[in-house]
Amino acid sequence: MYGEAYKSSNRLHRTARKIKRIGNFFFKIRSFTPIPFILALLYFAEPVWYTVGIGALFIAAGEFLRIWAVGYAGASTRARTLGAARDLVTTGPYSYVRNPLYLGNFLLSLGVCFVVNVYWLVAVLVVGYFLQYLPIIAVEESYLMESCGPAYQAYRDRVPRFIPKLRSYPEPSPHDFSWTRAIKSEKRTLTAIACVIGLMFTRQIIGTL
Repeated sequence: MYGEAYKSSNRLHRTARKIKRIGNFFFKIRSFTPIPFILALLYFAEPVWYTVGIGALFIAAGEFLRIWAVGYAGASTRARTLGAARDLVTTGPYSYVRNPLYLGNFLLSLGVCFVVNVYWLVAVLVVGYFLQYLPIIAVEESYLMESCGPAYQAYRDRVPRFIPKLRSYPEPSPHDFSWTRAIKSEKRTLTAIACVIGLMFTRQIIGTL
């Protein structure tokens, strides 16, 4: 009986260590994993006016969510190692969904798929998104559980991971929103969006010459 319990405990620890390694790996390379996806978007792009309009709405929603989130969380969202930021933010968008930045990333990427009018890439996006971010989120949550304990447990129990709830979390943290902090943190993302959209339309213009 005790032997089986010991083996089961060992398996759980090995699984946890494996998830942690995978999560840390994806976290470190998360700035580079979109590159193949972006290249495919640029290669297959066939935008038309209505797909550009639909995509622009998703891009705007995703970037708004990101700016709203980093305005509260600040530079900790740009940490290079998982667990570097262990401050529990439960106000702003974090009072409705636990991972507003990752949700914003998804909406941004979905919007670009609509802009370029390549719908099969949506399936690639969904699969790639969850393969990358689920291990990252699992590790982040374990760090927050270690550092914040019952406070994070209560927050996790009441606020969904991906799909925002309509009612805000009743115990917001004392974080203030800062436009300076938000824009400073989002410069890279805004530049990347502008570059991808610019390259796509440049390719289309050159293709018509």
